[in-house]
Amino acid sequence: MKGPAPIKAVFKTMKILECLSYERSLGITELTDRVSAHLDGIPMDKSTVYRFLVSLIDLGFVYQDPQTEKYGLTLKLFEIGMSVLERLELWREAEPIVKEIARVTGETVHLATLDEDELVYLGKVESTRTLRVSMMSRVGRSSPAYCTGVGKILLAYLPRKRLDRILKKEKLVQYTDKTIVRRADLDRELLSIREKGYAIDNEEHEVGVRCVAAPVRNNNSAVCAAVSVSVPTVRLHDKEIPRYRDIIVQAAEEISRRMGYRAPQSAEDAASQRPRREVISDSDSDSDSDSDSEKLKSELVR
Repeated sequence: MKGPAPIKAVFKTMKILECLSYERSLGITELTDRVSAHLDGIPMDKSTVYRFLVSLIDLGFVYQDPQTEKYGLTLKLFEIGMSVLERLELWREAEPIVKEIARVTGETVHLATLDEDELVYLGKVESTRTLRVSMMSRVGRSSPAYCTGVGKILLAYLPRKRLDRILKKEKLVQYTDKTIVRRADLDRELLSIREKGYAIDNEEHEVGVRCVAAPVRNNNSAVCAAVSVSVPTVRLHDKEIPRYRDIIVQAAEEISRRMGYRAPQSAEDAASQRPRREVISDSDSDSDSDSDSEKLKSELVR
């Protein structure tokens, strides 16, 4: 059985971009000749190439020099390539740490990022416990950002314009009784996350699952991903949150360090990015948290 016929417009577009990549800039006649030479059996005249160029300029892939009237590539393709490269590098650097968190906690751990405006899981290590969360998350697939721990982290650190654009497209669906569906409430939640440096998904996407998530930064200090640990609600009571918070924040900091991030040097800058500890547990929980954090730290620095 034959597959679908190739779309000629896609071939033409890619050949135009490919031919432009070989030179700093090209005039319409020379570009048309080069594109036509690469497209066997697909005719391309100057008017057709021009129409394609107009669209590519509108999309930000091509520019036209106002003086020479020649065409060249912008850095948009480079930005896309670097984004893909960063995601590949991100999972390569994060994978051993994600696996170590799963080993130390015995729980399910996720690493996620935003692909365009969608939350996408880059990696997942399942819990080995008999009683574990059975989640809908799948590597390579998207999930709603506004009601997941990793998603809320990524939304919290976005510029306002991009945040508004994403939330305008994504309807706030009520997945559970605890899902935040009012924009004003979500804005307050995201502000709180920025202040604390971590997020909690309190059964907002799936009943019976609580998550604790923290931001991962790249060498430009931008939040490029989020890492989380997901735990059945029967094992993650409020007094246990500091333990998982400390583990996940420390892991996120180590992934960030491996991605080239260096923490601010001034006390004021450091304070603005340091997770705020909340008094929500008793002394026994704090002791367990310190013990697990030290254990994880010793494993990560090996």
